[in-house]
Amino acid sequence: MKQVPRDNSVKLNADLSINADGIEKIINLFDEYAVEEGIAWYEKHGGKLTILSLGSTEWTEQIRRALAMGATDSLLLSDPAFAGVDTLGAARVVAAAIRKLGDVDLILTGRNSTDDESGAFAPALARNLGWPQITYVGKVQDVNPATKTIVADRSLEAVIETVSSPLPAVISVIKDINSPRYPSLLKIKRVAKIDPPVWGAADLGISAADLAPAAVLSTRAPAPSRPKGEMITGGDAAAKVSALVDKLLENQVI
Repeated sequence: MKQVPRDNSVKLNADLSINADGIEKIINLFDEYAVEEGIAWYEKHGGKLTILSLGSTEWTEQIRRALAMGATDSLLLSDPAFAGVDTLGAARVVAAAIRKLGDVDLILTGRNSTDDESGAFAPALARNLGWPQITYVGKVQDVNPATKTIVADRSLEAVIETVSSPLPAVISVIKDINSPRYPSLLKIKRVAKIDPPVWGAADLGISAADLAPAAVLSTRAPAPSRPKGEMITGGDAAAKVSALVDKLLENQVI
């Protein structure tokens, strides 16, 4: 579950990273649908539903919200070494945490985060774990603990594709899958003082080298907008060409 800025009007730093200083952070829209779907299947089959987040301790309040919705456990991955990791680095960290947790049957994530919009985290996580993945899930038809299988509908551009997969698996959901519940005030009060366990790089056996970005394409800020142009007028094409040539001579372009 990722934390994102509520307001899309964020600024870019010189290194092209997002600057959301002063903007309220909320649960990523698509991750909230993933939380709701996890709660629904937990209520049907029992077991344990753990909210796992990668970020700073400021993220605790939104973890508590997910617990108030109905999750049973939580885990925060926080370490200075994790600051600024790219999508692939985040997937490596979360995969290490899931291996350490052990006995995990199903991972639900949002289709993408609403800040960077890459949509690459869930596939990268599945790749790191070596698990099957189902993306763009608009409906989970069945989760069968006895046979360790899942059946889900993928909402593609022109068709609905129904697929089955063995568990454990990673699925990423779209917003059409459900309607997230609002936690009651009583449940919010019950979890108000809960602090999630925190695991750092040492707990996961991860080094800074493991989190190096795959490639740095550019550290250049976007170019400034171009100045407005000037329309060349004239009675006919010849007059316009003559006026254009005069302008180019005047500005020492030719």
